[in-house]
Amino acid sequence: MRVALVTTPPSLRSGIGDYTRHLLPHLREYCQVDLYIRPDSPELNGKAVWTDEAPLSILELEPNEYDQVLFQLGNELNHAFMARMIRRIGGTVMQHDWVLFDQALANYPGLVRGGLKGHMLALREGGFPQARTYAANWIDRRSERSSPAVLPDCHDDVGQLLAGWHALEGVGRWVADRAILRIPAEGVLRVEVELSSEPGRKLSLTAESGASAAFVCTKECAGALLVVELASERQPLLTITTDGIVVSAEQRSHGDSRRLGSFISSVKWTDAQGQHELDLSLPAAHPIRPVDLSRDRFLLPLNRSVVDHADAFLVHSDYVGDKIKARRGADLPVGKIPHGSAKHWSDERRKEDRRDTRARLGMSPAWCDGFLIVSFGGVQAHKRIDQVLAGLAEARKHRDDVFLVLAGGWHVNDLDPIGIARMLGVEEFVKFTGYVEESEAWDLLHAGDVSINLRGPTSGGTSGGIYQALSLGRAVIATDAGEQCELPDSCVPKVPLGGDESVAIGRLFGELAGDPARCLELEAAARDYVDKCCYWGVVGKQYAEYLDRFPKPKVGPSDLAAMRRDLAAFCEA
Repeated sequence: MRVALVTTPPSLRSGIGDYTRHLLPHLREYCQVDLYIRPDSPELNGKAVWTDEAPLSILELEPNEYDQVLFQLGNELNHAFMARMIRRIGGTVMQHDWVLFDQALANYPGLVRGGLKGHMLALREGGFPQARTYAANWIDRRSERSSPAVLPDCHDDVGQLLAGWHALEGVGRWVADRAILRIPAEGVLRVEVELSSEPGRKLSLTAESGASAAFVCTKECAGALLVVELASERQPLLTITTDGIVVSAEQRSHGDSRRLGSFISSVKWTDAQGQHELDLSLPAAHPIRPVDLSRDRFLLPLNRSVVDHADAFLVHSDYVGDKIKARRGADLPVGKIPHGSAKHWSDERRKEDRRDTRARLGMSPAWCDGFLIVSFGGVQAHKRIDQVLAGLAEARKHRDDVFLVLAGGWHVNDLDPIGIARMLGVEEFVKFTGYVEESEAWDLLHAGDVSINLRGPTSGGTSGGIYQALSLGRAVIATDAGEQCELPDSCVPKVPLGGDESVAIGRLFGELAGDPARCLELEAAARDYVDKCCYWGVVGKQYAEYLDRFPKPKVGPSDLAAMRRDLAAFCEA
């Protein structure tokens, strides 16, 4: 059986690309597979090495020469070109996510810009329910652009950056029309704020006592150092005000509806002990949640270019498969295959005791001897990281030997994990690694006693991080909802979504920390599940069986020519 597999090359960081490369040698035990990638990929131009592979350009694809055209597709920006191909020629899609929001925005920039074109695209890609959600979001964005936010009464709040502060950006932070801050000191004599903005705007700094300073930005001078003198005040509150805000055309073109007033580079104060500087990376007591299209991303799958035009589907869960069938009908060919996994627990390096691995990674003796939970993957709000941290705080009320690693990068405007941990009082019991290379990620997963990977809301995508943990023989705590509830309870204990979620997480952390025998049972079940159901060799055979039964491609000359014209223009843009 000849298979044309459409994917992304190693030069693009991609979880689905990594999945495909793990699958490939096992699929080739049953099929002849040719790889097709975008024509502008460096691998086609001799600028990058793809070991033992000679990929072809998607512009050279002749679908009717193959028994199957297989797309490895999910909610990744670099998969946008695939939706254009599927609209023209169909094919079999391994759909890794139900929600294709990011891919749709990359494919059709008009969705970001809005207007009539954006609304028509939302209707085409999502139907009437999603078009209504899109329209409501657009109305909310327009309202936000024209209406300054009303700030809460911050006098009794804990913190230094109280309200009106956008997320940290490099060396400073934008504030809205008004922003309130507190100087965390006694006997404050002087406050200096370095700030800048657009020409024509008036910037002012005002203390509760009435002391104030102001500056009008010009083309020649866009910034200033505003200074107010105080009478030895205790933790004074100050307000930064910007008059004349207009949301720029550039912001609108990127779907950014934030009211950006002044950019604050530094806040310094002087007291009897000298000069000090405020930490602008601290979390705001009342963070601004700007309205953007991403607010409704889980309500906007925007996937009809794929779901309505493919000839057959492979999925990892009934959760996604049932949604596809509800749209296309029960007779549509849909096959369910677990996400693949290796057996890394048998690797020579993984025979190292997990506590020795912790020591090698530089963890303290308390961490080496304690119960270690590892969360691997992007640190994002929909992965319930706030609940995980609250669960850690709950567990540590009863046990002082529970620790957490958050291994993955994050965006502060989506979630500030350090700020949340600090407010919960567990910052010193959490290791924040940021993005880690693959070798360190494997070490961290091996070092853990259990992994955790929650979802809510969900995109329908089965987490590769769960199967990486299982490949090391580690149990994984998941959410009892969506696609995750289909994972076997024998090695994937579940916690509820919502309600007393953090309490349930904390209780489970404590129970596992106090029951080594149960942890060993979960780990044995994880190895058994991989052996029998989701080892790459098993998965490769299942792929071949489904592909052999699915309909073969039948693509007319006009559709193929239209696809090539569309792809060539898209890749050159």
